[in-house]
Amino acid sequence: MAARHSSRSLRITTEKHLHHHFARGTREALVHHGITREGPFPGDPGEKKTVCNTTDPHGRPILIRRSSKTTFWVWRDWSEEETIFLEAQRAREKRIKRAHAFVNSWAATVDAYRYEALKTADATLLGMESMMVDGYRGGYRLNDDASSRFLGLIDEMKHLLQTERFVMDQKLRDKYMPTCVRDVGKAVGLIRDDANVIPFRKQPAPMLQTVVGGNDQ
Repeated sequence: MAARHSSRSLRITTEKHLHHHFARGTREALVHHGITREGPFPGDPGEKKTVCNTTDPHGRPILIRRSSKTTFWVWRDWSEEETIFLEAQRAREKRIKRAHAFVNSWAATVDAYRYEALKTADATLLGMESMMVDGYRGGYRLNDDASSRFLGLIDEMKHLLQTERFVMDQKLRDKYMPTCVRDVGKAVGLIRDDANVIPFRKQPAPMLQTVVGGNDQ
């Protein structure tokens, strides 16, 4: 008759680090999840009481250390293939994180975008005015008539940004949306639905799972 174990007794916790992997659980749980073979474990005949060097079911070297009376820590270095895979995975996660931050920096409403545009325009036009009218670069500037027309154009551009209607072009939004964000449908941010914009989904809250549960038998 097969032994019965509760799902609680077969749970393990795991930690993935840069160069190695940890797992903690009872002997039965570690065997059940394929972390270790059935033996040897610390305290088994011929083994030290608190630590044991052995191999996992795939033949990879592992170190088992007793954590308490009934639980053990299992430590294993990543193989070369695993290291390459994990480094690539971490690099991809960093790219995705930067992409989400980029999308999240976009204005969430038309009013917010107008404010952002005006702020950028003020800085840009001030620099152009200093160069074209004020002559701060060695005294060179436009002549009086051109300077007057130039300042009029600046006022006109500011008035346009303050009063004209902005729209959100979905094709352009898709063009500048990072592929890794668009493909998984997890673009960060939420744009309110009004006459000028198209709703944009908010990123779901991330989930972190460090406990692996066993199945009732």
